[in-house]
Amino acid sequence: MAGTLRIHLSDADFRHVRFARTPDPIWEAVLGLHVLTAPPGPLPDRLRRWRKRARDRVLQHDLRGTCRLLNDLAPAAAYWPDFLTPVESEEGMTAGLRALRETPRARLARELRETARHRALPAWTRRLADGDRALLDDIANALRHFHGRLLLPDWGETEATVAADHARRTAALDGGLGAVLGAFTPFTWQDPVLSAPYPVDRTIRPRGRGLRLIPSFFCHTAPVAIADPELPPVVVYPLRPCDPPAPEPGTRHDAALARLLGANRARVLEALLATRTTGAVAARLALPPSSVSGHLTVLRDAGLVTSERAGPHVLHTLTPRGRHLLGR
Repeated sequence: MAGTLRIHLSDADFRHVRFARTPDPIWEAVLGLHVLTAPPGPLPDRLRRWRKRARDRVLQHDLRGTCRLLNDLAPAAAYWPDFLTPVESEEGMTAGLRALRETPRARLARELRETARHRALPAWTRRLADGDRALLDDIANALRHFHGRLLLPDWGETEATVAADHARRTAALDGGLGAVLGAFTPFTWQDPVLSAPYPVDRTIRPRGRGLRLIPSFFCHTAPVAIADPELPPVVVYPLRPCDPPAPEPGTRHDAALARLLGANRARVLEALLATRTTGAVAARLALPPSSVSGHLTVLRDAGLVTSERAGPHVLHTLTPRGRHLLGR
């Protein structure tokens, strides 16, 4: 990274730092687009797996036009218009898309002018800058289709990964917010400045408005911040990798564990080295969800796994006994 993001937190800001509990659907759609169009080599394993599935779904649902439209406005670049990621998406996709559709003409023109300073824009964006509501509807629908077709089938894994991150932050709160920020990868905390590698040098001064920090399943390099300093300060950050390197198959430990538990039950246990939903485990292991659910019941009854409801999903996590059994 060529630059540094620096966030100067006053005492008032420090009291109003918030970590999002759930993934933001519109931010995840935009960042998922970046993963979809990125070379697979540098991506972490979980995103390479998602990218392969998503590219198949693009062809299956003929979403190439949808992806082109979004990529014209929000490619993986140092800047894209803030109106594409409205703060209202904190309340969900419906609220976020409603706010996007209601973006004032003056804001569209201002942010597209700023975009044009960074890269050439296609001719149709001139109509958008003039306030073309039909085009704005097309963009909102493209985000909805992208999320629904490409992200929603794996949303359980996304939510589980974000929930695990939030649980780590909450546990660290025993030492106060300073302790949370002090262990906040990829950031560095030197009171009163929170900093991280960034594509360019950037300074954010919330001026008493606090800071909303959003964990993202699809953000995998540097944090991403809202560009307009007049908007509520929002920073999206990459989740700490929670998938450990896969052990070499066929080791004596693996074979012994499979004999003890059964091959598939041992695989389910190992999949929970990262907190996951039943559906996420099933997708990861290519097993029927009903079969995974049965294995989880046995593992939970044996004290190897705990399960906790988080909204519409149930998150499964290894107990210390389960980790010990895996040798982790």
